[in-house]
Amino acid sequence: MQPKNNLPATTSERYWFWALAAFCCFMVFQNLGAAHLFEPDEGRNAERARELLLLNNWTIPHENFLPALDKTIFLYWLIAIAYKCFGVSEWSARLPSALAALGCLFLLHRFVRARWGAWEARWSVLILLTNIEFFLYSRIAIFDMTLTFFTTLALVASQQALETGDRGPRVVHIILMSGAMGLATLVKGPIGVVLPGMVIFFYMLFRRDWSFLTWRNLLLGGLVFCAIVAPWTWWTETRHAGYLRYFFLEENFLRFLTPHFRRTEPWYYYILVVACGFFPWSLFLPFAVKDSWSKSLAKENLFLILWIVVPFFFFSASKSKLPHYILPIFPALSILAARSIKAISADPASKRLWTLSLPWLMWLFLICYFVIGAQWPSLLPQEIRETITQMSSFQRSLNVALIFVLALYTFGAARCLWKKQRTIYLFHCLGMALVLLFIAVTFAAASHTRSAKTLAERASPYIRPQDQLVSYDVYLNGLPFYLRVERPIWVIWSGRSKIIMQNIYVAQKQPAPAPGYGQVLFTFEEFAKEWKEAKQPLLVFLKQRQRSRLLLQGGELPKELSRVGEFVLVSNH
Repeated sequence: MQPKNNLPATTSERYWFWALAAFCCFMVFQNLGAAHLFEPDEGRNAERARELLLLNNWTIPHENFLPALDKTIFLYWLIAIAYKCFGVSEWSARLPSALAALGCLFLLHRFVRARWGAWEARWSVLILLTNIEFFLYSRIAIFDMTLTFFTTLALVASQQALETGDRGPRVVHIILMSGAMGLATLVKGPIGVVLPGMVIFFYMLFRRDWSFLTWRNLLLGGLVFCAIVAPWTWWTETRHAGYLRYFFLEENFLRFLTPHFRRTEPWYYYILVVACGFFPWSLFLPFAVKDSWSKSLAKENLFLILWIVVPFFFFSASKSKLPHYILPIFPALSILAARSIKAISADPASKRLWTLSLPWLMWLFLICYFVIGAQWPSLLPQEIRETITQMSSFQRSLNVALIFVLALYTFGAARCLWKKQRTIYLFHCLGMALVLLFIAVTFAAASHTRSAKTLAERASPYIRPQDQLVSYDVYLNGLPFYLRVERPIWVIWSGRSKIIMQNIYVAQKQPAPAPGYGQVLFTFEEFAKEWKEAKQPLLVFLKQRQRSRLLLQGGELPKELSRVGEFVLVSNH
């Protein structure tokens, strides 16, 4: 298939592109480091990257100086490089996710403009940037945004490789596709090649065209993929025998086929994820599905549908489900919604022009609910009650102002006061910017109660170089990161739990710590002896309800040094 729009960009289009690029950069980077690292995922990933630098070991990630073989290493490399360039901070830890999000937006714009047109590309970028899930995960230090970027690159390159008839460009696209799959595999394991591979396979199957699978194409793609993936897997296996078996068998196949990781959800789980995560643009998906259903399954439509449907059903069949698993389908969902919105907004006489008020109406209801809930907290769910009720008077005033703006937007869109597509688009950009700024502030406020940072700040004045830090039957993954520890925190546990440090691998395998560091995991009985006989100061982090157990085992009343919520810092001296 040849692109539908191969004309060079006009001056106006270039202005639009750079203005949209500036808007995307502002929305992704504004207050990127304001939120504390969320427990456990962000704290874990940020600390593992810090320990790459601390141990100077770029082969095997470590957490609290214990080998962490449940994940691949590429994201930790990216975060560690960001630390080297900009210092160790929340901002640096989130930089790879932010850059990956911008990469997705750029790929989407380029892909859509070539096939459907400039306005479809602009709407696609706005929709992808401003849906709830994509926006939030662009600001979180986890694997899935980076995986989404490489998956998107692989699929875009594969579609171009499948459709081009020129040998030279096809070779370039095959190299890009295979390289992206290889890097996606280094980011999150086999899913990096399985996910785009399934979409490509079903695309060829439905078209009944296997001409792409020549031995030259397969050899070239295989060599590029292996050149990226093989060195690190060999390097890791030779230094830690059994890594490949554990990672591929238990962390991937068992995760997919069994409820071993306790992430089971009902079959309709991802329908709810799309409805909530793709909000507010999920309101347009019924119209988009209807519009696509009425069109023939042309090449570009078929590829788009498979990009959405195949991963959706694949993850729905999995016994382990989390919201971010289906993030790679969000670029395709954005294209689907963008085509529908562009068709509506391009026709001033359209009977569906009123639907452009739906996002603003839903946001208006939601933010009114938050403002009312701040006055009557019992109306709010327990999970967000503390965050909403602790907003400052300034933040509440901004919320009231936002309600007024959203009411104007809803009225203007419902009455079809905006006729030109350019005006409609600019109003949507401005309105979504205001809403997302509100979300970013709320997100940062929520992090204060879901992070180890406050506890670390309160504990720091009491910690001296000779003190041994202890985590008693509880572990906050971000605590070593915020305390900048240079030796392990002792972790006290039963010795029989199926998970410790929020890590099944550590509980099952109890791996030896990095060379040169002493014991890290202690049972209650082992620690009771250490507590009684210790000559060095022991500073113990635990929950308030566990103090009686520590007293019973240690025989002495520990001295309380600090308290944050349910967490307490005590000492044996």
